[in-house]
Amino acid sequence: MSAENVAELTPEAIQRYIRPECPDDMVAHHGESIPVVDLGRFIDSQTSQQEAAVLKSACEDWGFFQVKNHGIPETVLENMRNNLEYFFRLPLDEKNKFAQLPRDLQGYGQAFVESEHQTLDWCDRLYLVTQPPHDRDMRPWPTTPVNFRGSIESYSSAVMRVTRSLVQMIAKNLGVDLDKIRDTYVSQALRMTYYPACPVAHDKVLGISPHSDISLLTLVWELNKVEGLQIKSQGAWVPIKPHSKALVVNVGDFLEILTNGKYQSIEHRVTVNPHKERMSISAFHLPKFDMSVGPLSEIVGGELKKYKTLRVDEIAKVVFSSKLDGKKTKEYAMFSI
Repeated sequence: MSAENVAELTPEAIQRYIRPECPDDMVAHHGESIPVVDLGRFIDSQTSQQEAAVLKSACEDWGFFQVKNHGIPETVLENMRNNLEYFFRLPLDEKNKFAQLPRDLQGYGQAFVESEHQTLDWCDRLYLVTQPPHDRDMRPWPTTPVNFRGSIESYSSAVMRVTRSLVQMIAKNLGVDLDKIRDTYVSQALRMTYYPACPVAHDKVLGISPHSDISLLTLVWELNKVEGLQIKSQGAWVPIKPHSKALVVNVGDFLEILTNGKYQSIEHRVTVNPHKERMSISAFHLPKFDMSVGPLSEIVGGELKKYKTLRVDEIAKVVFSSKLDGKKTKEYAMFSI
């Protein structure tokens, strides 16, 4: 599908984004909040064990948490914010210089569009493979503004460092060899997303459809602190309140498979604000496509394996070949019971 500026759609074109769900499905549940993990407390021997317990509970009971004191320099965040805002405000023909090619997720444009009749998500996206450097296709990396590529590089590297710290702590909590998890995530992709305000139909559109992430871990930065992200908990949608100094982290499908369901990836979606635009960057940390992933024997023990061992590219083909819709990875990888 060709890229377009969602914010500039005509009233007729907006109909492509209107959802048929009943209004009750669009009403979120309030009153709960996800845990907050403080990376700074892991450095202190007097508080590290207590914070490890917070992380363990967050992964087991929620699948989502916020992480503060992550150590990403403010200059890195500020440069990234300024450049991304500049890019999304460019005229459409300028952004389309970096548009997706057919059957390629990378670049500017919509994603997971399988038919001309499909209801679309109310957002503009820029998706790039960022790590490792030798896997990059630089064609869709924007050159406007001039220092955008440099800010993407700095942000990508900083988020990888945070992910390594989290993976180290998760492996310790699980009681498994760090290398068995660390060697599983070897690539990173950034999805940079702009959600325009939608004053005429905000309660009838979604920024992103309900889904779980195919990643091992996803780290999300909500650039302008506008609410919209919601997670499915006990049958209700729980809004995530942005934290001014934190990243949102969620368990991905591959971590669910590795832990044999001990940690579960959670369905989430993004709603649209009637008056405020929202921007976010999701950093997906994934295995290489030619790797095979299955439950770790140390975690399974004497229990039954709930998931098959499958090649990553086999799972990715299923997930990326159709629209976002629930937990497709789990449905494909889980043994029938």
